[in-house]
Amino acid sequence: MKKPFNLSDDEYQFWKSYILDECIFDLGHLTACKHTFKHPERNESYTLYITFSHHVFTRSPSVEEDYDPDQIYPFPNEDLRLFDEVRYELSHHLPAIIASLPEQFCYHGGYSRYCSCKVVMANGMEVDYQVVYRVWKARGKMRFHVESAYPLKERLGRVKKVSFWVICFNLATGKALPKPAAK
Repeated sequence: MKKPFNLSDDEYQFWKSYILDECIFDLGHLTACKHTFKHPERNESYTLYITFSHHVFTRSPSVEEDYDPDQIYPFPNEDLRLFDEVRYELSHHLPAIIASLPEQFCYHGGYSRYCSCKVVMANGMEVDYQVVYRVWKARGKMRFHVESAYPLKERLGRVKKVSFWVICFNLATGKALPKPAAK
């Protein structure tokens, strides 16, 4: 399959379907995409090139977990990850989350990463969904890579909100990205 974009990094731009126990899990919703966001009050617009890591539909095995080798998601490096149906189901919300980033709650996730969460499942159940992404600019393109996404076991405590628009403005103009508050 041809890559959707000519990007200077080696992030995967599409994921092949995964087969487990004769079930086919389509990963087409995680194909790289481009979104342009227009600021509602200022004459600013930002085009983000978005890619997704396999960590949004896989998980690390626990230390003493006994797992079926067929659960291992085939990835060409030493990153042993198991296909996770819960993460896979939640990952279907990522395109809508990405498309509505200005309305999402963004906050510092540490290590210069930003996060947003909260999703309502089809059954009406609300899930705190941690979406971890990093941003950078390369060859004039604003890159946005979703490194991981998973349900939180418990709600986060107080976190400092970060404006999506400040992230974009600083990235576009070469200014330092917002940093978390000192502890």
